[in-house]
Amino acid sequence: MNFDLDEGQQLTRDTIGRFLGPVDIAARHAMRRTEGGYSRARWRDVADLGLLALAAPETMGGMGGTMVDLALVAEALGKGLAIDPWLENGVLPIRLAAAAGDGALVGELATGTQFAAVAFAEPGRRYETEAIGTKTEANQVAGAKTFVLGAPLADIVLVTAAGDKLAKVEKSAAGIVRQDYPVIDGSNASTVDLLRTLAEIFDLPDAKFRRVIGDVRTLAAAEMVGLAQTMFDDTLAYVGERQQFGAAIGSFQALQHRLVECYAALEQARSMVLRTAMLDPTTDDANWPRIAAGAKAFVGEAAARIGLEAVQMHGGMGQTDELAIGHALKRVMLLDKLFGDQDHCLRSYARAA
Repeated sequence: MNFDLDEGQQLTRDTIGRFLGPVDIAARHAMRRTEGGYSRARWRDVADLGLLALAAPETMGGMGGTMVDLALVAEALGKGLAIDPWLENGVLPIRLAAAAGDGALVGELATGTQFAAVAFAEPGRRYETEAIGTKTEANQVAGAKTFVLGAPLADIVLVTAAGDKLAKVEKSAAGIVRQDYPVIDGSNASTVDLLRTLAEIFDLPDAKFRRVIGDVRTLAAAEMVGLAQTMFDDTLAYVGERQQFGAAIGSFQALQHRLVECYAALEQARSMVLRTAMLDPTTDDANWPRIAAGAKAFVGEAAARIGLEAVQMHGGMGQTDELAIGHALKRVMLLDKLFGDQDHCLRSYARAA
């Protein structure tokens, strides 16, 4: 299988690298301290690069990027330790709005004029994504949602509801109660209670919703590959500089063996992502989210292992917020559990197999 990038894909990856620049931990901390933990001005810069439009279908004014195109973007963002919530507040709401047929919202999201959060998780149901307690009636939605990533900044909240429905709720709507809290990667999420809140209701067929889940799982895996690459590169540089017993610790054979194993795991994870992204989900639409779940579980295990090795080889300072590897590992821990942890995803994959 040919994994070489074409000219356009290479250009996209290089453009993202220039946009992100070197990892700046101080700037990262400063942005996390702002309201909502992120800058809307920067989100518009992300949109201007075309990274949001890439996730939108051409029929709705987007660029119609392939899964390979999107996976390369996700990996580049991970490698640059991007603070931008491109996956959870960009791709996910755009794909859901497109699946529900709301072309107007897709256009607003793709240009960065609106910022959306997706409320899909319900309290006490862990990784199950089928909405049960949240229900719609006429032009209202009622229920409770948790782990709504990016909700403190959102203009729009897209709420999945029973009966294959998607409710579009304005942040200023009466009857919406939000409790914000920080999550492990430094971003913010919310619990959202909807008390017969006015909303615009759309049909969201289960097959289309599952397709979106498969897409997000694949891209979460791709971002974890980029994060793992950064953790590996930083560790390789560190062990070449850190002196112990008069020699660089990278010259010790025990560490060399562990680094070789990390390198092999990283390359296997990258191959898994590209192989999955190259599949055509429409040929086996029902099993696509399960196939993607298998890839995500495989990559999540590899990325977590590389991250833990990176922290261990850096010693005590590997756990601090002053090093990029700490931030990268925390982002891996969040993505590893988005739409299912490794055990949940492996069970899902087993059903497909």
